[in-house]
Amino acid sequence: MKVTVRGERVSDYSQIAGVNYEAFLGWHPDNPYVAEPVIVDLLRHNALFDPELSLVAELDGEVVGHVLLSPFRFVVLGQEQPGVVLGPVGVRPGHQKAGIGTMLIEEGHKRAAAKGFALSVLCGHPEYYPRFGYRTGLFSLAGARVRMKPGGFDCSGLEERPVSARDVPWIVEAWEREHGRDSLALFPGTGVSSWSSHGPGTRCSVVLRQGTPLGYVRYEAAGPLRVKEILRNNGELPDLLAFILARRREQKPREVYLPLPEEAVRGQFPESERVDIVDEQVANEAFMIKVLDDSQTAVKEYCLETERKSIKPGIVVFPPMFDVDDGRHE
Repeated sequence: MKVTVRGERVSDYSQIAGVNYEAFLGWHPDNPYVAEPVIVDLLRHNALFDPELSLVAELDGEVVGHVLLSPFRFVVLGQEQPGVVLGPVGVRPGHQKAGIGTMLIEEGHKRAAAKGFALSVLCGHPEYYPRFGYRTGLFSLAGARVRMKPGGFDCSGLEERPVSARDVPWIVEAWEREHGRDSLALFPGTGVSSWSSHGPGTRCSVVLRQGTPLGYVRYEAAGPLRVKEILRNNGELPDLLAFILARRREQKPREVYLPLPEEAVRGQFPESERVDIVDEQVANEAFMIKVLDDSQTAVKEYCLETERKSIKPGIVVFPPMFDVDDGRHE
């Protein structure tokens, strides 16, 4: 069996979609929706997208496997670092367990390292990916859980609307203020598609008071209120949270999960008796990082300090392109 691994071509798009559909069909037997082909298409809109890091495995003229490494700018211990998000990885069912996935991943790592990327990040099976050098339990998707009692917050005159291109400059500035010195963070990008909704399960909104943007909020539209990103422009965190909770009148208890460290959230509610804040900044073994460039000491130091529990696992907010998978079980 002679398998060729190469970068994708436009003419491969249909076959790549088919590979990812077949590979992930049946992962959720209660719902036949397969998000991975859509995620790949949306990640091609990323301004940093590199077709040489979207690899196919070709056998006898047929695409039988695919892996995508999507470039993003990361912050690691307060320093800017180029990195990639690995996934999805798919192999047609009839060709699985033949080493094709391994070939794709190893070639992807080789190419990403040669292009100067410092780290690769993924959410995946902790029994599988460590063989490729991934270290488990190195980041979190949440930071704090906040329970707010009714009243005491100023929501007067607040409204929300979808994000527009004119919002992106101040959103980017707000992101830099909030995350530019984080131990670990992923910058979504500078295009409006990096900040707007891509699926009905998640809303990306600008909150305004009398026409003035107070902040940006990206949150799950149903179920427990999970805020994936919240950035302040001219507003305060308590008012923004109270407004979003007010929009979810049916939600009890009035809880919200935030991608912000507990200590940072607590600092926004000084001496408040109307709020309870719980630390949720815990890493799952499925949240992994691979060091691609040993010369990038910040990445190595972050991994070591997190493993030693000298620092808390950083909070990674994946960009909105991944939101098309939200609501799969609804």
